Amino acid sequence: MQRQVSSQRTSLTKSNVAGALGVPPKANIQYLPSYRTEPRNPLNKERLELTMRTIMNRNYNDDYLFHPRQSCHLAAQVSEEIKNSIKLMNFDRYRYIVLVTVGELLMQGLCSMVNFLWDAEKDGFVTYSIKTPKFVAVCTIFYLYYD
Repeated sequence: MQRQVSSQRTSLTKSNVAGALGVPPKANIQYLPSYRTEPRNPLNKERLELTMRTIMNRNYNDDYLFHPRQSCHLAAQVSEEIKNSIKLMNFDRYRYIVLVTVGELLMQGLCSMVNFLWDAEKDGFVTYSIKTPKFVAVCTIFYLYYD
C-alpha cells in the first residue's frame, strides 16, 4: 500500500484564524450600484468658444490666401487641432464634432443645414465665423452628452 503525502500548508488568513478562535466571520457589505448622470467636469461653453476663436484667428488671419487644395488640408488640420485642444480640457462624458468650412468669396451663395436628434439640456453647439473680402471661414463645434 502506498500513501500519498500532501505538503500543502494552510495559510493564516483572517477567516482561518477567526474560525479557529470560534469567532463568527463578518458578513461582506454589498453596496447597490450608483448611476451617476451628471458629469464630474461639466462642459464650459466659454472655454470652448475661446479655444475655437484663438485657433481660427491664428490660422485664418489677413495673411491667408484661399487655394482650393491647400485650403482643404488646412481646414482638416485646424479641425483636428481644435478637437485635440478641447479633449485636453477633460470635459467628461462629451463627444465632439468639429466642422470647419472655408470658401472663397466670388459672388456665390452657400446654404448649409444640419439636423440632429439631441437632448436640448445637455447637447449644443458653438459657432464662429471669419469673413474678409476674399474668403469666409466658419467653424462649428457640436458637443453631445454621452452617458
